[in-house]
Amino acid sequence: MGFLQRIKHDVKAGWATLRYGTAQAATRALEETELLRLRLEVRKLDARISELYGDIGERAVELSERGLPAEQVLSDSELVRVAEQVASLQAERAKLTGEMDDIRSGS
Repeated sequence: MGFLQRIKHDVKAGWATLRYGTAQAATRALEETELLRLRLEVRKLDARISELYGDIGERAVELSERGLPAEQVLSDSELVRVAEQVASLQAERAKLTGEMDDIRSGS
């Protein structure tokens, strides 16, 4: 192999390595961007869940102060509805954290 052919080969190999590295960096940047988006969604869900927990507590105290027995407080339709919302948001949160784990593991 002549000197010029070797240089040509090395330049092609270097170019291929550069393109591969650039593609990997771009892929990693997209993964990090997606992780940031998912983290933001999880934080929003956590805030909403905390807010609903507060609503549940306020409602339970309000009903208790009215003198309702614990059984009636626990079966209050408003409390049940809000508890179902919490369960739904927690399921959504679990789904998002699963997606985050998938991205981290490279799946």
